[in-house]
Amino acid sequence: MDVKGSVLQTLPKFIRKRFGQMGQDQWLGALSDQARQAYDEGIIPSGWYPLTPLMAEPTMLMCDLFFEGDLKGAWECGKFSADDALRGLYRAFVVFGSPHFIIKKGATVMPTFYRPASIEVADVQAKSATLHIVEFPEPHPAVEARIGGWMEQGLVVCGCKNVAVKSGRLMSRGDAISEFFVSWA
Repeated sequence: MDVKGSVLQTLPKFIRKRFGQMGQDQWLGALSDQARQAYDEGIIPSGWYPLTPLMAEPTMLMCDLFFEGDLKGAWECGKFSADDALRGLYRAFVVFGSPHFIIKKGATVMPTFYRPASIEVADVQAKSATLHIVEFPEPHPAVEARIGGWMEQGLVVCGCKNVAVKSGRLMSRGDAISEFFVSWA
């Protein structure tokens, strides 16, 4: 399974912003040889990279180093990634979109960042939605947390208030799908 370079680039940016250059250096020094080499050489935004060694494991390492192993770090990184993308390059995407548009569009663009991957909008109500990741061959709790954080912050950037994203079934725990319940005011 592969992940787009633009997704990977936000991880060291998040660490540097949150923990400074010393934190980023500590994280880089603790990476596997494969991941360190890729991050040292520079991640190409349009490139495709193996998900587990370059995203899942480095994200979990960041959680271990700076969040006492708590996946809250991965969630926060996902929020940072959404903020970075949706207030920058993809700003027009949210300026003109309703929460429902953003949710439905998000389901169609997921394969542009992860391959193979598929997410479906299982249910949409006035102020809530349920999303199912139905294809994701290398599920990992840190990646699921990053995706959940991205969903949360994406709706915040869209102008939603009181956003809540909760997970239900998760592929990383052996379930057939990863399920996210999203609500807002």
